[in-house]
Amino acid sequence: MNDSIILKALDWVLKPQNWYVYDEPVIEGYRLIASKTDQTNAGLLEAAAAASSKTFERKFGLNPIKPYRDYYGGFRLKTKLLAEPNAELDVRFAIGYTINNKVVTVDDYSNFGWLRLAVAREGMLYPNLADQKQLLEFLLQRSEYPRFVVTRVYHYLQFEMYEKLTTLILERENGFKHF
Repeated sequence: MNDSIILKALDWVLKPQNWYVYDEPVIEGYRLIASKTDQTNAGLLEAAAAASSKTFERKFGLNPIKPYRDYYGGFRLKTKLLAEPNAELDVRFAIGYTINNKVVTVDDYSNFGWLRLAVAREGMLYPNLADQKQLLEFLLQRSEYPRFVVTRVYHYLQFEMYEKLTTLILERENGFKHF
């Protein structure tokens, strides 16, 4: 309990949500992850081009459970954490499910379990598991601020992105706007 009071007080002083500004994130699509090969090649641009060249489209029928998907996209980020004024980063994201059970239910697919943020690089469609903390590490290396400040700002950014992206995906999948 004492930790949360200390964090709330520090957040009140620090105001981490004022340390960054971003353009509206764009969900560019999703990739089905149906095999170990798909999982290994997740996020690679070449693998996406090869997968899109196949004419076979898998149908899932009336099953209410959708297959596992990695949703991906990007946005532009400006932050005070970087030393250069008006520095903009092209950030790529991926968001998906974490399924740890052998028996899968509809509820397992309604909760997104992870969000990855990474600075865009050549050949990257979206960040895979190897890029789990790439944006955080990038900011820690290039920031003049203490590690605590960088991690708190990153925490706020990641949580805000998670909320925004899950809302956008649910709107897209269900065909209605969130109020």
